[in-house]
Amino acid sequence: MRNGILLFIVLMLGSNVFAQRDDIVLTKEKKEFAFNSIKELRKGALVVRLKTNQRKIEIIERNLRNPNLTKGQRKRQAAILTGTIKVRDEFNEAIASMFQDSFTFCPVYLMYDTCSSALNRGVREGLFLGKDNKVDPSIKIKEAHIFIVNYKERGAEFPFDVLRVRKLKERLEDPFPYYVSLRASWINQINSPRASKAVQYLNRKLYSFYRRSLDYDQKMEERAARNAANETVEPKKSEG
Repeated sequence: MRNGILLFIVLMLGSNVFAQRDDIVLTKEKKEFAFNSIKELRKGALVVRLKTNQRKIEIIERNLRNPNLTKGQRKRQAAILTGTIKVRDEFNEAIASMFQDSFTFCPVYLMYDTCSSALNRGVREGLFLGKDNKVDPSIKIKEAHIFIVNYKERGAEFPFDVLRVRKLKERLEDPFPYYVSLRASWINQINSPRASKAVQYLNRKLYSFYRRSLDYDQKMEERAARNAANETVEPKKSEG
């Protein structure tokens, strides 16, 4: 019983450490950067970066070109290649569908991770996928502000798998709601609603934070108006 209580406390502490919080002390610069970023995203575009597993597939294909492979080895490598492509395509299709069906905060574009360098260089067309999950040359990003979202496996930054949002060339931090938990197993489980709920949750968090940014702007305007009024009154008192 005691061990169970200790484990519960540890898990709760861990979840608090890695959760995005609204009550943490933030500098004015960080807060305003986050608020400006959410307003940019609202007017901008979100590019969903899908994975290609390019390096893994290239290694398997190189192995298959080895003339010294036995018939059994070749068969196993071919099966691995087929399975890798199948799992990748199913995963990408699920991620794409989740954003197309549930994300409304801003326009969404789909792109493979191998096109990331071109996007960073300023290319805005010939990179994005149509309904058949193939590159459609007619699709062009017109929005000035571009953000990226991609699936990221747990590691040093996150102790769990996430969907992570960032600017095209800048990282996002708290208080911006820049990530939500998403396990690969949620997507791979047939009829599991948890995966699509992750995108819905991200969508709600972005709308909520956007409203906070507008409230912040209003408070700053009201404060500036009060300060201006006080500065007008003070000289009059001095003259009297």
